[in-house]
Amino acid sequence: MVLLENNQMLFSDCVGYTTLELTESTNTGTLRFRGKFQEANSVNKNKRMYPYDILAENVTKLEETIKNRGLFGELDHPTDSIIHLGSASHIVTKLWWEGNTLMGEGEILNTPSGKILRALIEGGLRVGISSRGVGQGQVNNEGVLVIGESYKLITFDAVADPSTFSAFQSKIARKETAIAPSTNPVSPIVEDKKLDPKVLISYLGCVLEQRTKEAKNKING
Repeated sequence: MVLLENNQMLFSDCVGYTTLELTESTNTGTLRFRGKFQEANSVNKNKRMYPYDILAENVTKLEETIKNRGLFGELDHPTDSIIHLGSASHIVTKLWWEGNTLMGEGEILNTPSGKILRALIEGGLRVGISSRGVGQGQVNNEGVLVIGESYKLITFDAVADPSTFSAFQSKIARKETAIAPSTNPVSPIVEDKKLDPKVLISYLGCVLEQRTKEAKNKING
């Protein structure tokens, strides 16, 4: 949580990992994902709770942007409320409710950040979808920050660490034209000779960080 101007706070909350479907259109593969994007009336591990009415109102406001393919998400959360197109990795293509669970679908873009995200997924690493929004809230008697009416949902970013409990992702290869998942997480980047070396370095750093976390969890567990 980051404090912005006018006493607005930047909220970032992840409800878990997504279910992924790998499909190919025309000559290039398009990686689409779907799964649990947010949950209403439930306390997450950041001890925040989003009332259903507030989330539902925000989802309605985003419908036109989604329809026009304009709801961009980034790889990792930035420290502000602005959507930075230079860091865009995906777009959200659909949102819908299943009870108090906000479900969503998205498409990974053919951008530097999108290629890193795709490589992480194809390398078998887990990726979470996390909401980003600004507003204010009030702490209740149980120490939970209840998000208030001033909340504005901005987008959903791709992150490594979920903030609420959910099932891990599973990857499903289906045919329009099937693409076999890469067994080498570096290959999707290395094969693209036009990709900036800085992107490769960034990707390898992500892989190293994730592997280190997994090793520490096994030791501590």
